[in-house]
Parts: sequence; C-alpha cells; structure tokens
Amino acid sequence: MKKTDIKKTTDLVLWFLFCFILGTGLMIHYRLVPGVQGGSGLTLLGMGRHGWGTLHFWTSCLFIVVLSGHLYLNMNVVKALIADGSNRKTAVLFSIGILIVIFFLVFPVFQGQGGYGKNGIYHRGQQSGHLFR
Repeated sequence: MKKTDIKKTTDLVLWFLFCFILGTGLMIHYRLVPGVQGGSGLTLLGMGRHGWGTLHFWTSCLFIVVLSGHLYLNMNVVKALIADGSNRKTAVLFSIGILIVIFFLVFPVFQGQGGYGKNGIYHRGQQSGHLFR
C-alpha cells in the first residue's frame, strides 16, 4: 500500500472517529441527561449513560492513537508549518500543549452539595463561581 493511500485511509478513519466522539458526547450531554432531570433509565440501542460514556472514552483513546499515526505520516508538513526553521517556536507551542494537559490533571476539583446548588437545582459539574469564593 502506498503512503498516500495510508494517509487517505488514516484521514477517513479520523473523520469517522471524530464524528462518533462528537455524536456520543452531544448525546450523553443533551439526550441521556442525568436521572435527576428526568432521564433516569434512559437508553439508546440498549446502553445507558455510563455505557455510552465508556464507549466514548475508548473511542477517544483510539482517536489519539490514529491521530499520532497521522502526525507521524505528515511529519514533514508539521515541521514546515510549526517549526519554520525555529526550534524555539516549536518548543513554545509544544510547551503550551503540555501545560493544557497538565492543567486538567492537577487543577483542583470540588464537589458541590451532592451535585445540587442553590434552591435544589442540579448542576453538571461544579457550581458556578465556586472556585472564586
């Protein structure tokens, strides 16, 4: 198989994985709402919120693997676009990406009042303004 055919196949697989990840993420957030909001027991194709969440996660992992292969196959283009002959520019862009990942791993998370905010209204995640009190 030619390198161009591998690139085309990789691009197509990335597109379908991206669409699946986007679709499942939106479905989990908007259609399979948490039970408190009346979505208790909702399923799609026999899977509930947690089943789809697991599939969403593992598809995202596969996406990262295929994306790594895609970047490897297109390394010359990546070098030309990012590096532009400057190692400093590449290091800065790489560092910003790493800092974004580290932010989500180390930034403190808080639990509200059992997921409920003021007046018993359910909040997805933390309460607004909770970090800045």
